[in-house]
Amino acid sequence: MKKLIVLATLAALPAAAMADVVISGNLAVGIVNTKESGKGSLTTENRTSGELKFAGKEDLGNGLKSIWQIATKIDLADTQANASKPNTSNSWASRDSFVGLQGDFGTVTLGNIYHMPTSGALAVFEDISATTESAIYDQGTRVNNTVSYKSPAVAGFTAVVQHSFGSSTTKEENKEHQQAVSLAYEGEGFGVSYDGSRFKNATLDKTAKLHELNANVSLDALNLVAGYANKKEANGDKRSGYGLSATYAMGNLKPMLGYWKEGDKKEADGDKVNDGHKAYAIGAEYALSKRTRAGAQITKVNYDDNAKGSLRKAMVYLGTKF
Repeated sequence: MKKLIVLATLAALPAAAMADVVISGNLAVGIVNTKESGKGSLTTENRTSGELKFAGKEDLGNGLKSIWQIATKIDLADTQANASKPNTSNSWASRDSFVGLQGDFGTVTLGNIYHMPTSGALAVFEDISATTESAIYDQGTRVNNTVSYKSPAVAGFTAVVQHSFGSSTTKEENKEHQQAVSLAYEGEGFGVSYDGSRFKNATLDKTAKLHELNANVSLDALNLVAGYANKKEANGDKRSGYGLSATYAMGNLKPMLGYWKEGDKKEADGDKVNDGHKAYAIGAEYALSKRTRAGAQITKVNYDDNAKGSLRKAMVYLGTKF
């Protein structure tokens, strides 16, 4: 009876109250086989993509609009939670979720917002890419308590400046502020971008820094991306890496290639840790329709430490957008 009352109430709302609200999503699941040196293979079913998004806007007049978004990560391969295995991946508003204002001045948003918004351009694969084992590349993340400003595009240039006020109400963790900046340029058939962030480690009372550069070139059906990342931990440890990726559109079929080289960690005292790696990825995706896709991918990681050996992941997947 209560459900009927709620439905009747919603149906009676004016049409204007439901205007300018867009519901969209991206759902995909893959079957993944993983093989590590010295271990047997393991086959699992994993989420490769999954998001449900509600977004809206209101015209406030004089070129000003209010905007909002609620986005939730969806894991169709593992939706159950229990006491021994809590699952927070499907929690409400776990992806970019915010309120904000938009006008000729640009866009200001407040909420749970992705820092380093143009990072990870090399990750052209559905899920398993050459950068999947990287500790420094594509490390942008959604950060709570964030205010973000994005400039309007001027002659192809855009800028984003972000600040997080801390991840918790506890006194020490509130000192862990994070700032990020993104600069991007889009030209005719090419683009370049820089993302940088700094994070205050309250325990060490020092700051970690991450820098990422990406460049892409489109030559008709061929798209090439080059990426570089460098990170300095709060304790002074440093690491860098670089890579390339390529995709080629052949009608509904899109072959993909990827390569990433991650350097060894250089500790603050000057010593090097033999923990770098080289990774290779190959795959292909087929568009079954404008919204539905299927594909297969395989990645091979060779570790510099011979004792660690190598890692191989292979996957087939099916996904759809709405």
